[in-house]
Amino acid sequence: MGYGCNVQCDYCTITNEMRPKSLSTSDIASALEWGRKEGLQDVAFGGGEPTIRKDLVKLVALARRLGFERIKVSSNGLMYAYPDFVHSLVSAGVNQFNISFMGWNGAMYRSIMGREEHFDLVRKGVGNLVDEDVTIVGDVIMKDDTYQELPEIVEFWAELGVERFVFWLVSLTDRNRENRSSLVPVSTLRPYMFKAFEQGRRRGIPVYSRHIPRCMLPGYIEHVWDVRSDRILIVTPDSSFWLSESRITANTFVEQCFECEVRDGCMGIRQDYLEFVGASEVSPIRKP
Repeated sequence: MGYGCNVQCDYCTITNEMRPKSLSTSDIASALEWGRKEGLQDVAFGGGEPTIRKDLVKLVALARRLGFERIKVSSNGLMYAYPDFVHSLVSAGVNQFNISFMGWNGAMYRSIMGREEHFDLVRKGVGNLVDEDVTIVGDVIMKDDTYQELPEIVEFWAELGVERFVFWLVSLTDRNRENRSSLVPVSTLRPYMFKAFEQGRRRGIPVYSRHIPRCMLPGYIEHVWDVRSDRILIVTPDSSFWLSESRITANTFVEQCFECEVRDGCMGIRQDYLEFVGASEVSPIRKP
């Protein structure tokens, strides 16, 4: 919807020049109408931070009138601390709330988001969403100061009612491009990811990874979310493009990939990962 936000997290890729840019209400309405004509069934409102938009409820209601089946809002979760606001979104048609979790305690929120009390607001917001009986999904950025906490993050928020988690590799683009230490090699992430996957299994909660190909997560390929399975059109203030074409999507292959027997079923690797970490972890899969 736009690049504006009510905070600035330390890994954010949005530059100061980007922040003032936003789509108008009519632009978004036109995109929704076009999407339905193209047969798209779901819509996600994101940013920046979509909950600071005064027209969000109005546009959600339009999405429901147009017939979108799943209506999602992706947010940092701060505004969900206000139950009336949550209820207005649910009444308008939102049935999935994705929250970017910065960790599982106040210290992590202070380090990443800037203020410890943001943790309490988000925790209260999750409680308000649970009361509304909607789907709550946790988005977790894997970076240098969060990856060792992945199991604890899943355990803490699942206990409060979050029913699905998606792990995302931090992106070294735009504002965050020079923060190279934040991008940790998958070989270092793996033990903590695997423990979090196992916690999800025990709880019966799906825990997925995006941006990492199957060969880098041996034994846990069922937890790999292949972005090619999503026919997603991204609409931004600057341009529109399919998710599979995005420069922050895993869509690049290296020499080892062409020796792999599941190459045609692989989404590839992210370009910034190859640039800053390399391809040494890529190992061709050979069918038994």
